[in-house]
Amino acid sequence: MKLPIGFSTQILILFISLCVLCICLVGIISYRITNKLNIDLVMTNLRTLTDSTYNLIDSTINASIRNHLRAIAEQNKKTMEMYFRRVEAGEITESAAKAEVERIFLGQTIGETGYTYVVDTDGTLLVHPLLKGSDLSNYTFINEQIDKRNGYMEYSWKNPSDPFPREKVLYMSYFDKWKAIISVSSYKSEFTSLVNVDDFKNNILSIVLGETGYMYVMNSQGELVIHPKLEGTSIYDSVDSQGNHFIQEIIKNKNGTIIYPWKNPGESAPREKIVIYKYFKPMDWYVCSGVYIDELIKPIERMKKQLALIALCILIFAVCISLWYSKLLLRPITDLIRATERVIDGNFDVQIVTSRGDEIGRLTTIFNKMLIQIKLYMADLSRTNKELETVNLNLERKVEERTQQLADLSNRDWLTGIANRRKLDEYLLHEYDLATRGTIPLSIIILDIDFFKRFNDRYGHPTGDDCLKEVARTLSDSLHRTSDFAARYGGEEFIAILTNNSHDAACQIAERIRTNI
Repeated sequence: MKLPIGFSTQILILFISLCVLCICLVGIISYRITNKLNIDLVMTNLRTLTDSTYNLIDSTINASIRNHLRAIAEQNKKTMEMYFRRVEAGEITESAAKAEVERIFLGQTIGETGYTYVVDTDGTLLVHPLLKGSDLSNYTFINEQIDKRNGYMEYSWKNPSDPFPREKVLYMSYFDKWKAIISVSSYKSEFTSLVNVDDFKNNILSIVLGETGYMYVMNSQGELVIHPKLEGTSIYDSVDSQGNHFIQEIIKNKNGTIIYPWKNPGESAPREKIVIYKYFKPMDWYVCSGVYIDELIKPIERMKKQLALIALCILIFAVCISLWYSKLLLRPITDLIRATERVIDGNFDVQIVTSRGDEIGRLTTIFNKMLIQIKLYMADLSRTNKELETVNLNLERKVEERTQQLADLSNRDWLTGIANRRKLDEYLLHEYDLATRGTIPLSIIILDIDFFKRFNDRYGHPTGDDCLKEVARTLSDSLHRTSDFAARYGGEEFIAILTNNSHDAACQIAERIRTNI
């Protein structure tokens, strides 16, 4: 049948189509990958900013608490040193000095419920409001105090009346003359009054997200602790454009991401806003990063347009190159096409005459030789395929037989022919698992041949081997159910495993085995 268009035109169309398809596929894939990577990068940056702000607040608060506790601890150490010098000067006895120090320390209140205590290097409390004289050396934080003796520590502590552990902080200072570790301790949440928001407020407000996005901090009552414009205002009852209480949802979830529609005054329609928030438990604060989604994706949209423009330019260039190259390539092939049309009609005896010395001439020569060899190759291929199928079947059969033999040998005792230790472990593990899951009874009978070594020494190892074989055969014959299992445990020891048998039935089978042996 004569085609409406020439072969060269078909090649040209195919070549251009492939170029267009490849460019489109590459463009689409690049667009999707780049789009996802950019969105992931933006979200990662938002989370990083939120985490960094969280860490900034945490570091500032920790520094304030540390400095406050250190000042008290160092002053207490000076007090203890003063009384020690009075003891050395003979002004007061050591016991009276320690009693006076204890009175001063117990009169201190750290935070709201905290206190000062003294522990020695053996873990015994020298000064404490309630536990004086107690040995706390079994507590991890006490051992850490004994090791460090000076410095700041944080640890979890749960009083008997508390529903859950709370973060506790202390600063300790060591007075070596009395081997006393002076510790100033309280719950971390009781030091909120030490925090000066101005220490980090400007750092937080200086962060700009997108074009109009910003970071803010609020407490669990919805009061804005840090905000560019509404600081001190409560937004607890704020609702988005759909009437949802998004602030209450943030407070409920404590950590996460929320997207909600928000319409600013003067805007015609609400825009989607995303907020990443993280709960700072010591201050009961929520660190939030909020920005409009359309501001986040503006760089992505610009990149999309640039990618589309680049793809269009590449496409136009590829079409031009395809047109030029296809004409250059297909012109010498036209003669070959005319000659091969006769071969397409089924005339394999046709010889294509050519005088060309280039690749097209070589292609013609190779095509002529191919016509001659094709019938020979088909015959050889058919014969070879039959031979290979026969060989393959034989090999598969031998491999299957050998695999079965190896599997049987690996699970059988070489002397007695019953299951070996390896098969026993595998079977016992499987049956034990079934028994424990389904409450199915599982019984184990262990057999040991008494005085077997003496028997071996007297009658010889061959006779001993015969004895083991006979015991194994008797054991197997005594188990009448297919579910029962016999194995050689090692040496002259054998095991029978009975599944789904009562204790009495297992005892009867054991007696039968003993009688038969």
